[in-house]
Amino acid sequence: MSATPRVSVLVAAYNGEAFVGEALASLRAQTARDFEAIVVDDGSTDRTASIVAAVATTDERIRLVRQGNGGTQAARNTALAAARGTWVALLDQDDVWLPGKLEAQLALADADPRANLLFTNYRSWDGSRTLGTRYLRRDRFPEGDVAVELARSCLFQASTVMLPRGLAVELGGFDPTLRNAGDWDLWLRLASRGIEALGAFEPLVLYRVWGGNESRDHVRTAVERVAMLEKALARGQPARLRAACTRWLGHARAQVELARAAKRLDDPAFVRASLREALRHDPTAKRVLEWLAVALPAPLGGRRTAALVHAKLARKFGE
Repeated sequence: MSATPRVSVLVAAYNGEAFVGEALASLRAQTARDFEAIVVDDGSTDRTASIVAAVATTDERIRLVRQGNGGTQAARNTALAAARGTWVALLDQDDVWLPGKLEAQLALADADPRANLLFTNYRSWDGSRTLGTRYLRRDRFPEGDVAVELARSCLFQASTVMLPRGLAVELGGFDPTLRNAGDWDLWLRLASRGIEALGAFEPLVLYRVWGGNESRDHVRTAVERVAMLEKALARGQPARLRAACTRWLGHARAQVELARAAKRLDDPAFVRASLREALRHDPTAKRVLEWLAVALPAPLGGRRTAALVHAKLARKFGE
């Protein structure tokens, strides 16, 4: 391993014994070899640390750091502080890189020195079969200055992203209070400074979909999105990005109310109150209007059955 590896891979691990070995195997199978990996065991109570330690004894590029549990973003910050590479890349403990992932992104870096966020397309995957590809159309691929789009959507799955290490440090790393949205928050802070995204359209990451995905906590995710946008509006940034954050903040607040209502379908009064709040925050939101058509008649005692409401919401919120 070179004294200054080209890429430092940041791996946050917590009770990941079922998957972390596969994630590290995909890292070691990369065709680009000039990297280091800092795996931070974030207070695991299972065999995660011993699995990583065993791999590290056979590959000097992999280092294990252990700390008390502080959450994914705190673990990423610990890894970032220990990193030495020119670039830092994220790899979640339950995801898998295909062998050409790093090589493709380093080629992008060499081709365009303006790029400050490198990413790839990815496939959702349940461990055995593909569930879908994130970007199916090249004209929808989020490259270039995507600051305004980032106010609406995260755009980049964490395990696909690389960015300059110095820039990640300068931006302050990851916000540990945003356990689910900490990566999105960092992309948005980069957008405030000027983002130039460049990606490989070929899917080179497998994003594992399973019951342990933190993003499945829809209330927390929605609440954190509001906090992220409020943070963005509290700092200086270009007028067009400020306008986009303002626009989508109302939508995000409405989503909090809808996510909370989805947990309390047996409480009609709560559902009605949540819907009123959602409409107050974003009266034109398509999903709010869908809720009015689908969910509201049941709490009001209409002919729609609770089973229908539950089925509709399960499809919308993945529960």
